[in-house]
Amino acid sequence: MSNIRFTAKMSGDAEVMRLLSRFPQKIGRTLESLVKQEARGMAVELSRYTRPLGFADKAKQQGMKSVSADIRKVFALPGAAYEEIQQTDPKSAGRFWADVTNRRFARARKTLSRATSSWSGMTIGRLDPMLHKQSRNDRGRVKRKKPAMIVTTGKALDTYIAKIQRRVGFAKGAWINAAKAIGGRVRNSAQWVTRHKQSPGTARVKTGTRPSVTLITNLSYMRDVCPETFIDRALEFASSRLRKALATSLRIVAQRENDRLNRRAG
Repeated sequence: MSNIRFTAKMSGDAEVMRLLSRFPQKIGRTLESLVKQEARGMAVELSRYTRPLGFADKAKQQGMKSVSADIRKVFALPGAAYEEIQQTDPKSAGRFWADVTNRRFARARKTLSRATSSWSGMTIGRLDPMLHKQSRNDRGRVKRKKPAMIVTTGKALDTYIAKIQRRVGFAKGAWINAAKAIGGRVRNSAQWVTRHKQSPGTARVKTGTRPSVTLITNLSYMRDVCPETFIDRALEFASSRLRKALATSLRIVAQRENDRLNRRAG
């Protein structure tokens, strides 16, 4: 199983580093705490930029819609098979529909095998999840010209779709779990992402005078759902947020110092 690693370290203006290292009590932050903040921010943004993009309910619904569409490329219902056969072999289509309606599935299979249709070699029976797994590409998407099988009941298909839809956000959850492994509060995510507690993400924290945090996600298809261009955007956004947080901390220090001097002058 492949993995992706990102390491957060702090570098920048010498005066900023001096303040952080010599006067943590004034700035109210330590170098280690800022490194951890940077890493948590990186993890959240990497999660945000992992498909389906964003944390809004719209992203979740988009992911669920994609799951349903992909599964329906693998499994067809008898009605769809009837319409397909009807185009080239109306007589066999009528016989097939009569067999299905009377739940004579063995006869329906024979009728279908003899029909003049591109679907003639298709099997009919109980939904086989392995066919869905085998139909998925490296990105987890399904590319098929025709279904792999015809399932006998719509209820079984709907149940299977609902089961797989519950996995939406699993890849995003790996980054959130990495953020949680750092310690501290993880903000700005969504419940449909954080619920995936088994998603393989963690972090390695190094303390001391040169602290660092390494985010690790062990998901074989992560680079397919979070490509390099998305990763670059996530890291840029996380870096921007950290710079703003640091600037705010420094302004607070400066204001406190000004207030102290004003009190002395007064």
